[in-house]
Order: sequence, then C-alpha cells, then structure tokens
Amino acid sequence: MSSVRINISLPQEIMREITQMIEPRKRSRFITEAIVRSLKEQRNRSLAAEYEEASAEIKKLNQEMEGTLSDGLD
Repeated sequence: MSSVRINISLPQEIMREITQMIEPRKRSRFITEAIVRSLKEQRNRSLAAEYEEASAEIKKLNQEMEGTLSDGLD
C-alpha cells in the first residue's frame, strides 16, 4: 500500500502518551492501525444500522402481506 504524507494536529496529552509508549519509527504504523480499526468499527455500526432499518421494513411488509395472503382462502 502506498503512503501519503499528511500534517495533523493532536491534543498534547495524546501526543505525550504516544511519545512515551511508541517508538519514534513505529508511530505512523500505530496511528494507521488505530485509524483502520476505527474505520472498521464505524463501517460495522453503519451496516448494523442499515440492517436494523431493513429488518424493520421487512417486518412491516410481512405484516401487511399476512392479511393479503389469507384473503379468500376460507
């Protein structure tokens, strides 16, 4: 994967923690992995919300169809 160099601002507290915990040559990888995890979590939440929405719509359609399916079968 090719890389792009960017300039970002972080709160001092977070940068202090990163500096203490992560070796200088490994910080980009650490930040990249954190972003990838966060993006994956957001994607999963979005998919779950879409699923819930679709599920509610399907339940509604099924309820509407129940009345139609039993019409004339007496």
